[in-house]
Amino acid sequence: MKISQMKYDILKEVFNIGVGKSASMLSEIVKKRVLLNVPHLELICYENGPVNPLPEAIWKGTLVVSSICFRDKLAGEANLIFPADKMRQFLNLCQGEGQECYLYDLEFDDIDLDIIKEVGNIVLNSIVGELGNFLCLELNYSLPQVKLLSRQEIMANRQNQDYLYRLVLYITFVISDTEINGAIIMDLTLNSLNEIINILDKMEVDLYE
Repeated sequence: MKISQMKYDILKEVFNIGVGKSASMLSEIVKKRVLLNVPHLELICYENGPVNPLPEAIWKGTLVVSSICFRDKLAGEANLIFPADKMRQFLNLCQGEGQECYLYDLEFDDIDLDIIKEVGNIVLNSIVGELGNFLCLELNYSLPQVKLLSRQEIMANRQNQDYLYRLVLYITFVISDTEINGAIIMDLTLNSLNEIINILDKMEVDLYE
């Protein structure tokens, strides 16, 4: 399924609104200025076989994945993904430590995991919630789960084989003038993607009338 550049631009704006809201909430929690944006968005179809949306040159080693599932009129799974070293850097900054402090210590204790869950919950709920608002749909969410996975495991980690489409949002965190790159992967059913496309079609028609 192909979507026009206009639809991409509308979706990107919807997601930027969501990450903007989550950035404001994170700023209040960590008492630091946090900026978030979505510079790039991709739609991947798995009907023609597996595709890896995470370039090996960028996404090496262990990845920290915080996930929520959502259901009702829109069904899917959303994952917030950071390389483990970038997540350690982010945690250090959130906890007021220097970004180099324990940078190469990639062990995550219970406190670290709680922070990751909270960050994932804020970001993913804001993103999916904004999409639900855009579609005028009320969604139910699961509690966030945190896993440490490889790039290959993320590729194969489609819990539901009905999720034939994957939206990939490449995101950028800026905290204390430090830029940290990550991604949000949203797996969707065909029906869910059609719900989104139908709304985008109506908006696109209205824009040209």
